[in-house]
Amino acid sequence: MAETDKNYSTELRHGVITTVPLAFMVIAAAAPLGATAGNTPLIYALGNGIAAPFDFVLVGILLILFAVGFTAMSTHVTNAGAFYTYISMGIGKRLGGAAGYVAVFAYNLLTVYCSCVGGFYLSDILNTEFGLVIPWWISTLVLTIIIFMLGYFGIEGGVKFLMVCLVCEVAILAATDIAVIVNHGIQSFTLECFSMEAFLSGAPGLGIAFAFLCFIGFEATAIFGEEAKEPRKTVPRATYFAVVFVGVVYSFSAWAAVASLGPEQTLAMANSDEISIIFHTVVVSNLGDWAGHVFNLFFILSAVASWLAAHNMSSRYLYAFARGGMLPKALSRTHARFKSPYVAEIVQVTFSLAIVFIAFAFGFDPYTQTGAFCSAVAIVGIMVLELLVCVAVIGYFRAHNNEPGYHHNVFATTIAPIIALVGLAWLTYMVISNFGLMTGIENDALNMFIACIMIIIGIIGFIVSAYKQSKGTLIDVTSIDLEEDISDVGNIA
Repeated sequence: MAETDKNYSTELRHGVITTVPLAFMVIAAAAPLGATAGNTPLIYALGNGIAAPFDFVLVGILLILFAVGFTAMSTHVTNAGAFYTYISMGIGKRLGGAAGYVAVFAYNLLTVYCSCVGGFYLSDILNTEFGLVIPWWISTLVLTIIIFMLGYFGIEGGVKFLMVCLVCEVAILAATDIAVIVNHGIQSFTLECFSMEAFLSGAPGLGIAFAFLCFIGFEATAIFGEEAKEPRKTVPRATYFAVVFVGVVYSFSAWAAVASLGPEQTLAMANSDEISIIFHTVVVSNLGDWAGHVFNLFFILSAVASWLAAHNMSSRYLYAFARGGMLPKALSRTHARFKSPYVAEIVQVTFSLAIVFIAFAFGFDPYTQTGAFCSAVAIVGIMVLELLVCVAVIGYFRAHNNEPGYHHNVFATTIAPIIALVGLAWLTYMVISNFGLMTGIENDALNMFIACIMIIIGIIGFIVSAYKQSKGTLIDVTSIDLEEDISDVGNIA
């Protein structure tokens, strides 16, 4: 029997998330409104200008290719360890252990970024809308308590909250897009945005890289595999739905902004101090002043939704890695009633608040310094994990595809993962080579060190895994699956 008593268990709640809620959860992590308003202007300014809609389409296609192999493997693996488990099963447990440490740090840093930015935006909008002056760290503290409680009481309540937030985000974007069509006519949606001339202008590689960053979080469908209903069907469906949905939202919203402002004014605003209000301007000019206030409110909801999703992901990685014997076992405890990984959640929010108060104590800006640093490091980690997953998919199916119940086609097991691997490798290079734009730091040597932090963590993780394997204590994560009692895992690498 699993380790349980009246106070805690070690299991997540099984079969409570269906396809649409799971998709909504990971789409909320991508923060459609926040990413559209925050990242798309950077493509206009620093990437390839009005080709932003085309960039989103191309990245969407690349990630669908990644999803082909990723979801094929998810039909055979249902484990909250997600990338950690996939890599262990595809290319070895030592590399899986290294990937696990990278995943734990990456997703926790992503959550720290959300906490800093969430508090910053809440304080800024409270000041703008109501004239209330509240320090950003106090806003972060209040929101942290809300985030923790939503996670503590189980995944179901959090999913419902995320679905409400996502509906609000998409509603304001859809209303704006429709208003642009009504006010400016369909002819204002110039096909120049999808021309090769526009795509090759400026810095297309950087434009693609910024577009890719907007999709971060879609891959987390597998993290919730143990809590999904019929995970072998739910995870693939939710993954494809999430990629296609956010791709359409990002691309059409970027196109609508150009249609509303015109190519020249779009680029002029992007290259001025008005870059941060491009989408707010589009909303107000097409829907009226009232919509600007709604936009601000929904923008906060977008930030909080992304934060909650990141918190759920990072706490489940802590839980799964502890269950695999790579972190203190106490982190694998779940609430006896709500089945939430409450110990991991406590550790996660404690880590986030520690970084927040260090940033406050040293006077670091929550957005341009602390948030930028955490997000940049996290993004590199997640990109490296996705690269390893592409290799793991190929290795996994080479070993198993002749067995009963497998027999996936060569496109899913080899061709699509290879194309995704090449594309993601190029994107990783583009992000690292332009790392200063993400961190705001001008020192090239320091940027390179920061960019390599996740690689250093991975090397340390590999050494730890190799040591545990030599001692016979490296747990075989292939035996930790949805259908099995996790305390009965006894296979040692």
